[in-house]
Amino acid sequence: MTFITASQRQVHPIPENKSKEITSLVVDASTNPVQVGIPEKRGWLCLAQVEEQALEGLFLATENILLDSKKEISRVNSVYYCEGPGSTLGLRLAAAYVKTLRWCHAHASFEVFAYNALDLASLLVPKENSIIQAPFRVGFRFVRLPNSNPLEAEKKIIPQDEAFSEYPDSFHLPDIRKRSIPVSPEKTLSYDLSKIKGLSDLNLVSKPSSEITPYNPRAPQFKKWTPRTLNK
Repeated sequence: MTFITASQRQVHPIPENKSKEITSLVVDASTNPVQVGIPEKRGWLCLAQVEEQALEGLFLATENILLDSKKEISRVNSVYYCEGPGSTLGLRLAAAYVKTLRWCHAHASFEVFAYNALDLASLLVPKENSIIQAPFRVGFRFVRLPNSNPLEAEKKIIPQDEAFSEYPDSFHLPDIRKRSIPVSPEKTLSYDLSKIKGLSDLNLVSKPSSEITPYNPRAPQFKKWTPRTLNK
């Protein structure tokens, strides 16, 4: 029996796909279910939606779509991933997953695109030019204002009470952590990628991504601890 240590293990980059066939992969772990799919021009070749934790869900969903499509991961030459907002853990794992794919596909023709969940949600709302909200941190919400160019839509972070009072007709992304004020089901969007028209919709809300990182418009702020001086 032969044992292979970490120092002996070799990882070989996936060679460039010489075929003219273009295969794209969509990776979205911003919420549950985790969604991974192969989009076509105006639809989906296949799409897996897995009710698992992000790590298990990403790999299980990928395995499912590769089996269904009878394609190999080596045939993928572009990836669209959701940068957020959403589950912090899911976004970080998805970013690491996409970075690994890019590293394995060590050739210039491999492309990565990022889309914002709020922009994609603008394609899912029942009314055009709707305001869309999503949970941020406790007591705050994202608010996305409509724009004819989805990539230029203003997104701001405001206190939760202000978001609900100033924009009462908003539609809302699901709050998987349930830390926010409950929203009526009629105003809660179904974040379901099967409802978008494949690449034609994805290209409306996506941009090239050289740095694969989760969406974080406001870095966490921590109060510095000041030691107390004891009176003698």
